Amino acid sequence: MFFALAMLAGRAHATDPLVPPPPPPAAPAADPVDPNSLEARVAALEAELKARDEADFQREAEALAASNPPPQNTGGAPALFPLNPSLTAFGDVIGQLGVDDDGVMPGSTMYLRSLELDIRAAVDPFAKAAAIIAFEQEAPPLDGSAAAGEFEVVPEEAYVDLVALPWRLSAKVGKFKQPFGLMNRTHPHDLPWIDVPAALELLAEEGYNDTGATLSWIVPAGPLGITVTGGALSGDPFEAGVPDAAIAGLGRVEVFGGFGSVDVGLGASAVRHFGVEEQALGADFSFRYRASTRQSVVVLAEAIRAMDGTLGGYAALQIQPGRSVYVGLREDLLDGDLQHNLFVSYYTSEFLRVRIGGGYAPATQTVDALAQLTFVWGSHPVEPWWVNK
Repeated sequence: MFFALAMLAGRAHATDPLVPPPPPPAAPAADPVDPNSLEARVAALEAELKARDEADFQREAEALAASNPPPQNTGGAPALFPLNPSLTAFGDVIGQLGVDDDGVMPGSTMYLRSLELDIRAAVDPFAKAAAIIAFEQEAPPLDGSAAAGEFEVVPEEAYVDLVALPWRLSAKVGKFKQPFGLMNRTHPHDLPWIDVPAALELLAEEGYNDTGATLSWIVPAGPLGITVTGGALSGDPFEAGVPDAAIAGLGRVEVFGGFGSVDVGLGASAVRHFGVEEQALGADFSFRYRASTRQSVVVLAEAIRAMDGTLGGYAALQIQPGRSVYVGLREDLLDGDLQHNLFVSYYTSEFLRVRIGGGYAPATQTVDALAQLTFVWGSHPVEPWWVNK
């Protein structure tokens, strides 16, 4: 009887909808979490947060710059300038060989003409500064009358260039090569020739280099560039060794025009020394034709009348038949005497140049041969305009 009642109760429980069914079997345990995927997700989240922080910082910096703009630069000087100056070194090695009626001249030798350290930097957005310190050796005369000079350390130039003056003005203050003529401002290692034309030494032994101040004005003239320069200088080159040398005044006018592949320039210069009431005058001409970066023609001419009345000048032609080769001719005139010169230059790169050349002086019946190796290291400055790059 008991067993029959138990069986009836079991059937009722199985068919009763109010009784929940037994729970399903438990699911198998999940695999353990991959730590590599967690690390990847954390790294991705950190990168995203860093990117958001950098974007916020950039927006804050731009807002700060907009509310505090830097001073306007009206003269072409860089708005940002490096704290450390650029440093360039120039080495200039010369070999000379002279021949006259007696054979090889005793002054034929090699010497280091100069080692120059060129230091430049922007002082602020309105001024640039330069200092050029030269270790120089004077060339021995070809006639053997003296040996090569001892090395001297000379501050060739040290000046501040004010490039952001209003009304198209700029000024230079300090010791520097003066803007008299076409080539006086160029250092010997940057000339198109090995030697320095004798006419450039009519004003001073190593060209016109003086301490003072000049002011230049760029005159608006449409397609032409006109620059008018005036200056007040110490006058020391004209009264060497005189402690109270009188002041000198300088003036120069330059006109330049570019017409496609042709550039033409004209200039006139004057300097008056108020101590001796004498003046020197100069006129110059330049022409350049650029067929391409591989071929060009340059013509240069300059005439100078020194304070003592001596006349001198030169006319030069330079032809570039290939990218790295330049061939030049130059005729020198000094106090009625002519000298014919020929030069060939080869640039292995803008940092190394080899040049050979020579000259013939009919008055003395002498021939001289010259060789030059010029090398540059450091921050390379802009090449002179007669180098076609």
